[in-house]
Amino acid sequence: MAAKRQALKNVSNASWLFGHPVARADNASFATWVYRGTSPQYQKGGGWLVALYGGVQSGDDWAACYIPVNEYPVTHFDDAQWSYWMTGAERIGVNIVIWVHDADDFDKRAEITQLGSHNDLEKAAGWNAHEFTTSTAGMFFYGENTAGTNLTAGTQYTWAQFQADNLFKNWVIYRVSLEYGWDTTGTADLAYLAEVKLNGVPVPLIPPQSIRKETKSIYKATVTDSTTKVTLLTGTVGMRIRVHNVFMTTASATGANFEMYFGTGANITSDTTKAIAHMNLDTDTVASVSIPYGDDGPLGAVSEVVSMRTSVNITSNGTFILVYSEE
Repeated sequence: MAAKRQALKNVSNASWLFGHPVARADNASFATWVYRGTSPQYQKGGGWLVALYGGVQSGDDWAACYIPVNEYPVTHFDDAQWSYWMTGAERIGVNIVIWVHDADDFDKRAEITQLGSHNDLEKAAGWNAHEFTTSTAGMFFYGENTAGTNLTAGTQYTWAQFQADNLFKNWVIYRVSLEYGWDTTGTADLAYLAEVKLNGVPVPLIPPQSIRKETKSIYKATVTDSTTKVTLLTGTVGMRIRVHNVFMTTASATGANFEMYFGTGANITSDTTKAIAHMNLDTDTVASVSIPYGDDGPLGAVSEVVSMRTSVNITSNGTFILVYSEE
């Protein structure tokens, strides 16, 4: 079957060529949308970044940004560019994966992957950018029902060799992903994908309007000495904790200020800008309090913990509940 020239037709009739990006991850990794980075993370892109955390690498831990493609012919896809900010120097960078199939038989498909540790891929701390062309090497494939190809699964080739292959030259691209992980050792710290251009077409990195944050809750009781600061919540590395609701209660007749705040300060007055909740509670007057913040409650710094304490020792008679999400 001859390759179908579909790009212009699809843009006109189906109204799309590259679809909405999707953040995906598995195992020890995570991928999420972020819009409140720190300098210099906001220097590139349109305002949103895709945070890719590879985590502890054991061979199948990965984070990715998936971009659907409207069956673009393999032979017509010649270049791509992307930029990403890395927390530290790594063994691997953010690599491209090109997902292809037979347009007339979806049982026949393959993913063609750029090796994440390839020398051509930038992996330094700070900003990195990659320019993918048909001569880009370090590309290998795995798939199903690929009989007829002249190439060997797992062997590295240039992209041009896939475009010239007896099988793949007749297939189309249904997805492109920018991925981070798949290593066998070490920990892949946070990388932030900022810009993507595919075949000269910029792809806006904007999350779907329907995206929802997972809401979680945590409970902890006070212990002796309850005046000593303890960590109520340690969030995911590289994420920020958003407070939605606070509930505090006491079973003690001794009045005490219940304190909840961001950071590791000794008490809530260590840095008053990090305060979340403060209330004097005892069983004779007010024994409990609920503070609803809604969707736009206090937001911690990146990787910042939430701490709790009381101003007077009430041993195990106090409880703290925090309802939160991460972003």
